Amino acid sequence: MRKGSSVLGKDVLSLATGQKLHTIKDVVINEANDDIVALVLQEGGLLSSSLVVPVDRITSFGKDAVVVPDADAVGRISDFPEIQPLVERRGRITGRKVFTESGEDHGTIKDMYFDERSGRVVGFEVSGGIAADLAGGTSFVSVDQIVRTGPDIVYIQPEAVAAMEAQEGGLKGAISSAGEKVGKAGESLKATAEQQQEQAVVGRRAQAEITDENGTIVVARGQRITREHVEGARASGNLPVLLQSAPAPAPIDGDQAKDTAQAAGDKAGSLWDSFTRKLGEMTDATGKRMDDSQTKRRLQEIEDAVGRPVTKVILDRQDNVVLNLGDIITHEAVQKAYDAGALDSLLASVYKGEVTFERDEMKAPVEGEATVEKASGEAPLVDELQQKVDTAERERETAKQAKKEQAEAERQQREEERNARAEERDRRTQERTTTAQSEGDDETPPKTDVDTTSVTR
Repeated sequence: MRKGSSVLGKDVLSLATGQKLHTIKDVVINEANDDIVALVLQEGGLLSSSLVVPVDRITSFGKDAVVVPDADAVGRISDFPEIQPLVERRGRITGRKVFTESGEDHGTIKDMYFDERSGRVVGFEVSGGIAADLAGGTSFVSVDQIVRTGPDIVYIQPEAVAAMEAQEGGLKGAISSAGEKVGKAGESLKATAEQQQEQAVVGRRAQAEITDENGTIVVARGQRITREHVEGARASGNLPVLLQSAPAPAPIDGDQAKDTAQAAGDKAGSLWDSFTRKLGEMTDATGKRMDDSQTKRRLQEIEDAVGRPVTKVILDRQDNVVLNLGDIITHEAVQKAYDAGALDSLLASVYKGEVTFERDEMKAPVEGEATVEKASGEAPLVDELQQKVDTAERERETAKQAKKEQAEAERQQREEERNARAEERDRRTQERTTTAQSEGDDETPPKTDVDTTSVTR
């Protein structure tokens, strides 16, 4: 078995003359996407001038090259009418999206696996994207798990989804391998350790590709290991590699399994508490923080506007002039504009450049009511906004401190409970160790007295 991408760029050699004939450019599969029918060697300006070699004319797929009987095995695409339509459509299976019939997206076909002896496509490598591949690795989907294919979409069975999710690779596989899950012992205590391991890996999924010395893929990563795979690996001398790619868990008794699961849960809980503690230090109640921020921003806008001229006439809803063009903004003007619903208009009309107004005809003929000369200096709005900011700040700090103290108390309680469980697990572990040692001492055969005299004689 080989990957489709593994043959691209390889040389095609003549068995008869030992010469290099061409280089493989592409792989052609049939309409059902379950058989490789030919290899494209050269792409001409016209499709009819492209060179291909049918799969049935290939002698062998080697590790570094593909061998054909002679140069006559290669021909123009027009010489093979049954292959020409497949080359012309050039519908690639790689790059198509993988969906269930219920519309769930499960990635993109990245590559395919095929049997080099028959050209039969065995399955496909499915990628969930760079991040997903790094975290969980790519997945293997066999051909018989595909319901139907289209020009853009490949539909798979629901059972295939469960199989894909069960496959482990990337960082996920590395972590899983470091702390392997609890499993069962071998079928027979009389079997050898190697036989037990062979039996244990059958039915498990390979976490890495296994290849022989010729580069042939014995088992694809994510493919379920069968008895035939084990026998094939033994025959090719790759059995240790196969066993290592799908390590079987060591037998663990029920109490120890329970303690292991509990310890893992406590560790996860401790990590979560550390995360939430850090998060609590970085964030606050979102609604109050947004309200406080908006209030502070509005207050800053008002403070920045006071003392500056306006660039247009500000009117209230009765068309009374609050400020005339070029008038200086006062706190009373801010309050009047706010009462008249024109505060946004006022703050959007603040002149921040050099004041050079000279055209009296631009001014309204009525004197403003909130000019510097007439301003009384009162602005309840500003006082209200400032008070709101100060109150919100105090409330937020009080609530933040109370929440922090409560969360810390709860975390300390959980930590004490986890420590108590850890001590109990250590005690049970010590008891199991003592019991095992005691049983071992009981099984030690008694010493026999040797008649040294008879030995000497």
